[in-house]
Amino acid sequence: MAQEQSTSTTTTVPDLNSPPFSRLFVLCGKQVTVGALEKFFSPYGTVEQCHIVYDQSTGQSKGIGFVKFQKTSQAARALKEADGKHIEPELKPIKVEIASSTIESKPLDCLRLKVKCAAELDADAVKAEFGKISAVNSVQLVPDKKSPGNNVAYLTFESFLDAALAFETAKPEHKAKFAKIKPRKVSLESVQPQEARSFFRPVTRRRSSTLLPPTKLTVLCSSTLTQNQIWRLFDIIPGLMNCSISHDGGSISSATVTYNNTQSAKYAREKLHKFEYPIGERIVVRDGSE
Repeated sequence: MAQEQSTSTTTTVPDLNSPPFSRLFVLCGKQVTVGALEKFFSPYGTVEQCHIVYDQSTGQSKGIGFVKFQKTSQAARALKEADGKHIEPELKPIKVEIASSTIESKPLDCLRLKVKCAAELDADAVKAEFGKISAVNSVQLVPDKKSPGNNVAYLTFESFLDAALAFETAKPEHKAKFAKIKPRKVSLESVQPQEARSFFRPVTRRRSSTLLPPTKLTVLCSSTLTQNQIWRLFDIIPGLMNCSISHDGGSISSATVTYNNTQSAKYAREKLHKFEYPIGERIVVRDGSE
């Protein structure tokens, strides 16, 4: 089992859940130290704590780090700008993700806010108010059951940074908080093209499965990886519907990853094929039909 060793920049241990999504998971390299990790991420904001994960049996770094920021927007900016760069003395690009504090939390949850608003404000007015600071994709209004006469607005933003800035600058009366995006159960045979551009036209089961655009991927990976780790890696690409992994007792495991559209599956294959996860061990990503 791997253990986390750390150096904190403060005398107290920060609450990893406060503010939400302020902690990052970093695939770096085995030569990266806590000091190097902190120095690299400090320009993006106040770093409250850094961790490097070490193997308990060997004492060697696993090439995995965690960085906790003081503000959500600082973590969002670091995620946007630091991903793909490298930390000396390593030359390989790093991979940065949101470090979910709970298994139920998914990366896309950071794109949606729940805010309270007056009933006289329609969706356009709410969008205009928050659009002064951030790029808002959509607004959904529902009656506030706890406060009759008011509404609750669910805002989906263009990016994590947009949502973070809106969260931090919202008026106190809005009581803004991040809202989980509930996974939509989709049957590929029942979805119509007009419902979402990302879905392909359904076909009947009588037609050859080779006519379906590939949405299912097969992933060969280290047997040390868990299903949750594979889920978190592939969930950085929107559209993930399902992930299952099977262990046969050997050093290599096989996972099946399914997206709700062919574009996401293709992008995942292009970006994550031969990606080192964990560092030093490459995963193989291919179409499920191969």
